Amino acid sequence: MKQLFPEILLRWYSVHKRDLPWRHIHDPYHIWVSEIILQQTRVIQGTDYYHRFIRIFPDVFSLADATVEQVLKAWEGLGYYSRARNMHETARRIVTEYHGAFPDSYEELLKLKGVGPYTAAAVASIAFRQPVPVVDGNVFRVLSRFFALRAPMDTSEGRKEVARLSGRMMPQERPGDFNQAMMEFGALQCVPGLPDCGKCPLEGLCLAKKQNIVEELPVRSKAPGITTRYLHYLVWRYKGEILIKQRKQKDIWYKLYDFPEIATVRDKDPESIFSDFLQKEGLPRRLGAEVVISEPVLHQLTHRRIIARFYHIENRWFALTDPEYLKVPLHKLDTYAFPRLITAYMEKYPERFG
Repeated sequence: MKQLFPEILLRWYSVHKRDLPWRHIHDPYHIWVSEIILQQTRVIQGTDYYHRFIRIFPDVFSLADATVEQVLKAWEGLGYYSRARNMHETARRIVTEYHGAFPDSYEELLKLKGVGPYTAAAVASIAFRQPVPVVDGNVFRVLSRFFALRAPMDTSEGRKEVARLSGRMMPQERPGDFNQAMMEFGALQCVPGLPDCGKCPLEGLCLAKKQNIVEELPVRSKAPGITTRYLHYLVWRYKGEILIKQRKQKDIWYKLYDFPEIATVRDKDPESIFSDFLQKEGLPRRLGAEVVISEPVLHQLTHRRIIARFYHIENRWFALTDPEYLKVPLHKLDTYAFPRLITAYMEKYPERFG
């Protein structure tokens, strides 16, 4: 069974693999960029971002020479911005410590910031043909079903077992193709829920299929909890300028820009929130200017639910004096990197930012 698995899988891959740009090269920089993007992004969306990122930063030297703000702007919309900050830091380290050449071993790749076991294995196997198995959600699903494994996918024991099985079946001469075939098979054929097992070339060997437990696998030990946060943004405009700030606390959206913000742990009456904020700032409760409060905007992150409101204040001098706030001309607003929550809102209501 284990001997047939790689042969069948690679034959399937040669016929069904998608034509993705990073599959035409073995350059470690391009593979690294693609793998970091695809960590939390679907292939169909990530491909466009990959093209854009490579166009702006065609090699590790151009990425290292950029500012972190330029990198975040290029990353805008992808989310999980720590990935971009880590890439920038790693690019600088590769240039200064490795003279622009990526480490060619799994162990050395692991020493780079933002490069975990999955990314290190992908780069090592695809770029340098090292026989190191990758373990992502797709690989775990394929092998947990094929071997009818009950080890939870969110435990180190489960990941180690899947890595061990994958490594035992990996063809030493084609480790990169095998890893990519495993991930592709999980993405296109052995999908979550109830896949079309009738079209699966491994159906006759799959233990989960024989035991009729395909839909039950893989197993999770616990469901991640989701917290809710309430953000109230002051969109303060005056004479063609607008107030923004950079997020400097190591929280969500670190080093991205947004507007002056009021954060609350519970949903409250927006008018009283704004009034209390003005009083706290030593300002009159009524500014003498019209304030338009938006409807709540829901933004879902992996483990957080953000509910935001936008308080539009126009034709009133900037009463907020926090030195962290920047006065930016409206026509230059698109040069700053904002969280997707804010860019989506600005795209929906461009007249409120013109």
